[in-house]
Amino acid sequence: MRKILFKTIKISLLFILLLFLLLFIGVLIPKEYYKANAKSYNNFIVKNCNIVDVENNRIHYNRQITVNNGIIVAIDSLNPTISSGTIEVINANGNYMMPTLWDMHVHTLSLSPQLHFPLLIANGVTNIRDMGDGDSWASDIENTSVRDKALWEKMGKNESLLMPKIMEATSFHVEEVDDLNENNVSEKAKILVEQLVSRKEPFIKVQLTEGDYPTRFFYELQKQAKQHNINMLGHLPADVDLDTVFNNGFKSVEHAWALIPHFVKNKKLTGSDIERKIYELENQDSTIANQFLQLMKTQRVYYTPTHVTSNRKEYLAFESGFSNNPNNKYVENVQLTLWKALNWLHTKGYDKEEDLPVLKKYYERGIEITSKAHKKGVKILAGTDALDRNVYYGISLHEELQELVKAGLTNAEALKTATRNAAEYYGLSQEYGSIEVGKKSSFILLEKNPLENIKNTQSITTVFFDNKLYNTSDLENMKAYTVLQAKSYANSCKFIWNMIK
Repeated sequence: MRKILFKTIKISLLFILLLFLLLFIGVLIPKEYYKANAKSYNNFIVKNCNIVDVENNRIHYNRQITVNNGIIVAIDSLNPTISSGTIEVINANGNYMMPTLWDMHVHTLSLSPQLHFPLLIANGVTNIRDMGDGDSWASDIENTSVRDKALWEKMGKNESLLMPKIMEATSFHVEEVDDLNENNVSEKAKILVEQLVSRKEPFIKVQLTEGDYPTRFFYELQKQAKQHNINMLGHLPADVDLDTVFNNGFKSVEHAWALIPHFVKNKKLTGSDIERKIYELENQDSTIANQFLQLMKTQRVYYTPTHVTSNRKEYLAFESGFSNNPNNKYVENVQLTLWKALNWLHTKGYDKEEDLPVLKKYYERGIEITSKAHKKGVKILAGTDALDRNVYYGISLHEELQELVKAGLTNAEALKTATRNAAEYYGLSQEYGSIEVGKKSSFILLEKNPLENIKNTQSITTVFFDNKLYNTSDLENMKAYTVLQAKSYANSCKFIWNMIK
């Protein structure tokens, strides 16, 4: 009996050792990178294009644009002025030209160059706001080592890596504060902000849960952020007062679900998740909603509803085909397994099938709030929360535009959330966001008119970005590369290793 036991233990240890050996072999396999090796165009003319004017909700047919050193210098000029060099001619063949897209809420990982960047570019998304990169999940606040973003940008400059322009990337989430109590709120807030500033974080991303800290800490954090001239944005805990938050400076509210609890007169902070949802749905107060949405407009607080993930997945998870989306081929195998497991657990315990009407109504309430916010004049940003389950980099931004149209925005207004509004958020309206003289030449060509049907944003034939033109063949190669990388043994090992770390 003892011999059998020892043999079993020995075999088990050898098996575990073999698994670790295979894991480390995969981890040690060098990463592959998709290079930005398309043809460069400095001085060129695009003829026979139909310009999508998102500001005036119209198409300017059969136009010609002239680009000099990355800037649009003329539209329809017969004798455009070019500083020097040969002028190349690109025939758009009657395609629709519009600015490239911005996703204002994504999360990157150390494997994003393999799994995400080519897919973003292939779907016309060339600018992103990184709301928590891979470093933010692992590093402690005193870690000031070089971040992924800096390494990627160095590679991007020498064209050894194709990547979108990362406008900002935070590497630390404010989720909890050790040893916080009513007596050290101010001191803790001051120390935390000073540490984040020393890390050179571009903004403070808050993701605090109500009940786990004194509400006053949130306000103290805002006060310290103001003093250090750093923006604070992110999630809104249910027990903070929106008057105080918005008047103290809050750059953008993330997720539709974050506003729903605030639009009731007496907040419910206890009970199960489904009980709170039922209570909030039954006690929505339109007067309170209008008051706070007006305050958001006045204080210039942006709103990124991320409808493709905010509560939508909670009720869609009950649909049989939800976990078997064709786009799963772009998702790394280990991550995809986790997604399917989470969806299964969600439908088999966390929520019940009888909760489905509540879950769907909660999602629909988020759509209604976006509609109200838009009518009030709140500036909306398109974002996906990519990395969350069943959200696909680049692809889901087009779905988000469809969600915004569902909320009552016109097609042109939905397009503005991913172009002009995003550029305005960064104070770059003079450079990005539309096809106009003086703007940078970053554009996509579409086979179909997006003002007729918002789904036509997916009919991309060409992406022009960073002075390089990627044609249909290039875009298909990017997608094929992502599929190979997503199903790579080496990347699965690296994904597991990053989770272990």
